[in-house]
Amino acid sequence: MYDRCEVCKVEPAENGVVLNTGSGFRINGRRVVFATGYESHQYLKQSVGALKSTFALISEPFDSFEGWPDRSLIWESARPYFYLRTTSDDSAIVGGEDVPYATAHKNDQLIARKTRKLQRRFADMFPRLDLEVSYTWAGTFGETEDGLAYIGQTPEFPHAYFALGYGGNGITFSIIAAKIITDLHLGRPNPDADIFRFDR
Repeated sequence: MYDRCEVCKVEPAENGVVLNTGSGFRINGRRVVFATGYESHQYLKQSVGALKSTFALISEPFDSFEGWPDRSLIWESARPYFYLRTTSDDSAIVGGEDVPYATAHKNDQLIARKTRKLQRRFADMFPRLDLEVSYTWAGTFGETEDGLAYIGQTPEFPHAYFALGYGGNGITFSIIAAKIITDLHLGRPNPDADIFRFDR
C-alpha cells in the first residue's frame, strides 16, 4: 500500500504496468485502474469527452420556499443547463451556465457574471423568493457526446482499466464502474459493460 503518494507517470510493461512516484519509487503491478477523472486524458489517444467550466452558488437560508413545490430538485436540460435544489439548512444551490473552456472558471470576473445570471434565472422562476448569495464556486466539468461514461479497457493502454465518469453523474457511474471493472478483471460477464465500452 502506497498512501499519500503521487503517481507521476504510468508506463505499460510486458506483463503489467510500472507506476513512477514523485518520491522516486517504482511500483510494479499486473493491472492499474485509472479513476482520476480528467487527468486520465494524458494516457489516451482517443478523445472521450469535452471539458467545460461550470458555475454554482449557494444561498443564505430562506424563511420559506413559497412557490417551490415540495422543494423538488429541478433540472432544466437546455443548453446551457440549469439546476436547483434545496439543502437541509433551508438554503438553495443553483448551478449551470457551462462554457466550453476547461479553465474559464479561473476568471473571477466570469464567475461574477455567471453568478448574476444564475440569480436572474432563479428570480424568473421564483419571483416571490429573495435569493441572497452566500458563496459561489466554479470548476471543470466533463461531458461525452452521448452523456455516458467510458468504463473498461482500451487497446491504447494494455493492462489498464479506465473509469471515466463524465456527464454529471460521476457518483452513479463510479458504482457501475466498480462492478464492471471487477467483472472484467475476474473474467466474468457483465451485462452493462458493452454500454460503456470505448469502441461503442
